[in-house]
Amino acid sequence: MGLWIADQSAGLKRLPGNGCLCPQPLCLCACGASVICAGPGEARVFASGDGSEMARYPLPPAVRRMCALPGALYCLSGEADSLSLLCPRTGQLRLCVQAGCDPRDLALSPDCRLLAAAGGAAGKLYLYDTAALTPVRAFSLPGIVYAVCFCGSELAALCAIESGEISACLCRVSPRGVVSERLRLPGLPGALLALPGGGLMVGALGQLLLLRRDGRVLRRIPCGLPARLRLQGGFALCADPLDGALLRVPLGDGKPQRLYAGEPVDALIL
Repeated sequence: MGLWIADQSAGLKRLPGNGCLCPQPLCLCACGASVICAGPGEARVFASGDGSEMARYPLPPAVRRMCALPGALYCLSGEADSLSLLCPRTGQLRLCVQAGCDPRDLALSPDCRLLAAAGGAAGKLYLYDTAALTPVRAFSLPGIVYAVCFCGSELAALCAIESGEISACLCRVSPRGVVSERLRLPGLPGALLALPGGGLMVGALGQLLLLRRDGRVLRRIPCGLPARLRLQGGFALCADPLDGALLRVPLGDGKPQRLYAGEPVDALIL
C-alpha cells in the first residue's frame, strides 16, 4: 500500500520511495490497478502497486477533477468549460459536453449512474448520465458553485457568495429538485465530502466541519483551506495546500494526524 500525493510545487510523489513522478500535478484518480495523474495538458498513468509508468496521453486543459468507471475516465476541464469522457488506457476522446463556466468539481453517484458537476461561475449544478454523458438536469444555486457531492438521496453543494464579504454557503438539493441553504461560513469555500450515515465534511477558509445528517456540527477542526477531501475507511484525507499539510482526519473521536508537509492538492492511499 502506498500514499500518493499531488504536491503543486514538489510534483507527484508515491511514499515510500519513487521520487517525483510527474511535475505540476493537478489532480489524481484511481482506476482499477492504476493511478492517473492529470498535469497541464497531459495524463500520466502509473501502476498502483509499484509506481511504474504505464502510459501518457493528452488531456483537455486545466483538468480540475477526474473520476473513473471500468473502461471510462471522466475529466472536468476548468479552461474548456467541459466534461469529457475518455478511454483510461489510451486517452481517446469519446464524448464531450458543456459544464458551466470555469467548473470546479465532479462527483459520481453511489450507483454510478449519474455524474454531478459544480458549474463554477455559471451558478449551476449539472447532472449527467454516465453512460451517454447526456445532460439530465441543471439546478440554479446562489453564487459560484465550488464543490459537490451525493449525500444519500440528496445532492450537497458548496458555493461562494459575495455580499460585502465572501462567504461559503452549503446548499442541499432534494430528490424533487428543491434547493435549500443549510449553512454559511465566513471566507472562501473549499472541499466537500459525503460521510457514512448521511453526514458531511465541509472545508472552508480556516475550518473543517464534520456535520451530522441533521446539519448539527459534530466537530470543528482548524485548517487553512482544504483543496480535496477523500474518504478512506474510518477517516478522511484532507489535502490543504494553504496550511501546507496532508491530514488524516478520524470520522469519530481522535485528533487529526499530519501525514505530509508541503503543498498537497490531492492524495490517495492505494
